[in-house]
Amino acid sequence: MLILFAVLSLSFDAYLDSSLAFIGLNKKDLTFRNDYSLRDPYRFAIIDSLLERPLGAIDFALAMEIEFWDDQQEHMLGSVVSLYGFQTTSASREGSFFDRLSTCHHILSDVYADMPAQLDRVFEELIVFSPEPTGSIEEEKAYEKRYDSLVSCLGAHADKIDHEKIFNAALTLLSAVNGLKTDIFRLPTVHPGARKVCSPSKVRGMDGDVVYYREFDFGRVVVGDSGANTYSGDFAVIIDLGGDDQYSCAKSDYLQVIIDEAGNDLYQGEDYSIACGDFGISLLVDRNGDDTYEAQSFSLGAGIFGVGILIDCGGNDRYHGDTFTQGAGGFGIGILVDAAGNDTYTGALYAQGFASTYGIGLLGDGQGNDAYLIEAKYLDEIRYLDHYLAMSQGFSIGFRPDLSAGIGMLFDRCGNDQYIGDIFGQGASYWYGLGALVDGGGNDNYVAFQYVQGSGVHIAFGLLFDRAGDDNYVAKGVSQGCGHDLALGLLFDEQGSDTYAAFDLSQGAGSANGIGMLIDESGDDAYAVKRIHNTQGYGDHRREYGSVGVLMDLTGDDTYTSGGNAEFWEKGEHGIGIDWR
Repeated sequence: MLILFAVLSLSFDAYLDSSLAFIGLNKKDLTFRNDYSLRDPYRFAIIDSLLERPLGAIDFALAMEIEFWDDQQEHMLGSVVSLYGFQTTSASREGSFFDRLSTCHHILSDVYADMPAQLDRVFEELIVFSPEPTGSIEEEKAYEKRYDSLVSCLGAHADKIDHEKIFNAALTLLSAVNGLKTDIFRLPTVHPGARKVCSPSKVRGMDGDVVYYREFDFGRVVVGDSGANTYSGDFAVIIDLGGDDQYSCAKSDYLQVIIDEAGNDLYQGEDYSIACGDFGISLLVDRNGDDTYEAQSFSLGAGIFGVGILIDCGGNDRYHGDTFTQGAGGFGIGILVDAAGNDTYTGALYAQGFASTYGIGLLGDGQGNDAYLIEAKYLDEIRYLDHYLAMSQGFSIGFRPDLSAGIGMLFDRCGNDQYIGDIFGQGASYWYGLGALVDGGGNDNYVAFQYVQGSGVHIAFGLLFDRAGDDNYVAKGVSQGCGHDLALGLLFDEQGSDTYAAFDLSQGAGSANGIGMLIDESGDDAYAVKRIHNTQGYGDHRREYGSVGVLMDLTGDDTYTSGGNAEFWEKGEHGIGIDWR
């Protein structure tokens, strides 16, 4: 163990260059081979690019966060669509709001006209088969046969869906929704094409006072007044002008739009509900109020061969879903945006910024002290009998070895937040994908068990980036900046006096040719581990060359299990812990 005598004011890059030099490396050495698997047609180009320059994952995640909070939501969606390599067309602003909905409906009708029947509910079946069960040899063989069949179905039929047309239709629809002036419906006149509704009974599926009603080629449209209304029908468009409302709407044909101006509202649904783009486009915008969203699987901003977007503009809200929920995408785009308020998100699996193959799932929360909770529901039978799969909170996973993962991200702009999970999540990814959790500030608490908090597994990229606050990180292993099997795992904390606690293979650990980094720029920090030999800057030797592990703290009065202030230590062939104070 050596003492560092003097350190000049260096940029972060210079600090990293100097740290790597101690173990005989430079940033150009931090790269992965990309020939371990045939490139399937659903892998995002950015993933191949990051294999050559893994640390570019930081720039990518932070750039996506900036794009996400763009004032023009169509621009944000356009940035997401561009990751697919599609040419985004300018959202059509010609015609009325209803004209543009009709245009979108015709586009979607054409896209889905010849939809392969095999794709219907294929994700539902795959989720039933995951996590993998343990049992007799016969049971496992039967499982593998069915699982392989479902994955083969995706590979064989998914390219028959024209995603480019779907995504451009979603851009047009979002533009129409954002440009709609709902005040026109407050005028005391009966609008062209409206039916004079004298009693609620004349509008099937609604209980309340009706301002406007009309049936279009794309479905039924209803506008409710500012009283307490209830909606339960198969409406294509619901516009509600205020009041404490209740929604339990059936899925409409290809597209659905709900706009609620104000009130403490209740949204309830089962599977495939509430801003679920299941072979279609579903948009929900709630302008104000303390709202409750309760659904099961495939809900609350979910995209499956389609686009599902939920936008809540303010209030202390509560979101509850089960699986594939709260910003989840597979062969589609799922987005949940909550602009402000102290919010609570609960799910069980594949939630809160989750992506599967050819999917992008994003959850963004703007302001408030928020809680992200993953329930202990789906037992991780392969590894443990007392821990549960989460696969959430900025996580992506593919179907190894056939289909690459997608891009799953969770962005929380500020507030004192709680992130609670178990196995897989909090900025993690598995098999040619990227998962990221970016928190903008506040005293945050991250608690999970394994494959979490900046963990990349099997040729993937996992990133947890926290900008500021006195944060607390608790995990067991393969966590807190751990890259396993040709993967990058990175935990980067910019400011604040932070506490890190783990058991093994964490805090800047490279395993099986992976790259693991924990970087803390400032604050008086504490790093505690149980097993010293493979934590806090550890890189093992595997398959004829080394893994890389780096723990790097730039300033502050810090404490370590392995070393101390102004010291560095080496572990393995390419592992280093270094305190630059």
